[in-house]
Amino acid sequence: MKDKIKLKYIHIATIIVGIIFICIGVFHSNLWFDEAYSVGIANKSFIDIWKIGSNDVHPVLYYWILHIICLLTNESVIAYRIFSAICISTLGVLGFTHIRKDFGEKTGLLFSFFAYFLPVMCSYAEEVRMYSLAIVLVTVLAIYAYRLSKQDSNKNWAIFGIFSLACIYVHYYGLMAAGIINVILLIYLIKEKRKSSIIKILVLGAIQLIAYVPWIMSLLTQMKHVSSGFWIGFEFPKTLIQLSSSQFIGNMKENPGFIISILIYTYLIYRAVKAKKEKEDCKPGMWAFIVYMLVILAAVVVTIVLKSSIVYFRYLFVITGLYIFFISFFFGKEKNKYVISIICAITLALGIWSNTLQIKKAYGSNNMTQITYLKENIQKDDVITFEESNLGTGSVISLYFTDHKQCFYNPSNWHVDEAYKAFGNQFKIYTDDNIYDEFNGRVWIVDSENDDYYNDKFNNENYKLISKKLIKTEYEDYVYNLILVEKIPNN
Repeated sequence: MKDKIKLKYIHIATIIVGIIFICIGVFHSNLWFDEAYSVGIANKSFIDIWKIGSNDVHPVLYYWILHIICLLTNESVIAYRIFSAICISTLGVLGFTHIRKDFGEKTGLLFSFFAYFLPVMCSYAEEVRMYSLAIVLVTVLAIYAYRLSKQDSNKNWAIFGIFSLACIYVHYYGLMAAGIINVILLIYLIKEKRKSSIIKILVLGAIQLIAYVPWIMSLLTQMKHVSSGFWIGFEFPKTLIQLSSSQFIGNMKENPGFIISILIYTYLIYRAVKAKKEKEDCKPGMWAFIVYMLVILAAVVVTIVLKSSIVYFRYLFVITGLYIFFISFFFGKEKNKYVISIICAITLALGIWSNTLQIKKAYGSNNMTQITYLKENIQKDDVITFEESNLGTGSVISLYFTDHKQCFYNPSNWHVDEAYKAFGNQFKIYTDDNIYDEFNGRVWIVDSENDDYYNDKFNNENYKLISKKLIKTEYEDYVYNLILVEKIPNN
């Protein structure tokens, strides 16, 4: 009994320290392209978010929530990051409030520990993207699917239905996870001949389908966009390494995380085989692993159908709650405390390493230098332009200078005109050289380090070079080459 109480207090301490740990890198306003998109679309109305988001590659629930935060906090980027941190904090708390109650003190403690200290967790705890929300939704859905398999409860059915619907509107890996979990639970209920529960899950399934009908056309539009040439590719062996070990990579290079992941998988296989021989109940851990793998398999199938990859390590974060559960479940069966201590120590060391890198890039002293420089030198009628290879840096600049016309040169014609309305009405997209006919006076070029865009389009007799400023930032290693030219009037 004393050991159980002691473990409970260790668990509470782990949660407190874990929340502090993941929140260290939250308090900054730097952005990279994906975050800039989130911040841009959050400023739009609910209706506009639906319209614009329909032409992106994700559902819109997260953007709607971000819009509410935007209204409450006057467009605070730090508030958006705090929301992500709250989501990951909630994930760790589930280890105490749910996993511990359903699977025991040790498994619950390990779940909370990995939810905070896996190297990947600190990255998404501070990112202005939907992944931190999605992981909580999928994890809660899986927890209540398990509880419903044990006992019928109207409260559990309500939570299951709400979170299932939320999953399908937050990310397409969430959609696949929700679909697979619903089907597996239905099959189990049929097998157990639980008629009333079968009726309830079928009714919930019908409600979810009806609720998803308004998004079907948007889904088809996005599928067409993806199939016409999505940016995600498959690079062997790097992609396989990332897919198999993303949770242990975080902000580090692939090699350390990959090596640790292989050792972890090897031990898990040994632990699962041993538990089976000892006739321990391994079904919850195995089912979490099966759902995790089925989602990846579904992504592979969709990739084959669309002929364009949606298999991407970043997307695996959506189902990482399942990953955390099955490793916690099988590690929790280990009776040798030294083995568990070694695993946790290695994880903690990698987590601290990853978070140190995260903090370093988040609070780099030069991260806002490019914005300060432009604000000090830009004039009222200046135009800002950038092209495809500089979209990341250009999109960040665009959010800070909404009073200036911005021209995105997109000769590859990515068909992003509607989706990129997220960046504002001042953001114009051009697919041919007509863009340059509209330039008069001073033009700011957001270029790459090697001056490619400037040399290709502006290093000629039509423009006079005024200044060049190369700024390298810690955040996402973005390089801002700010080149100011002035168009020479025609005589």
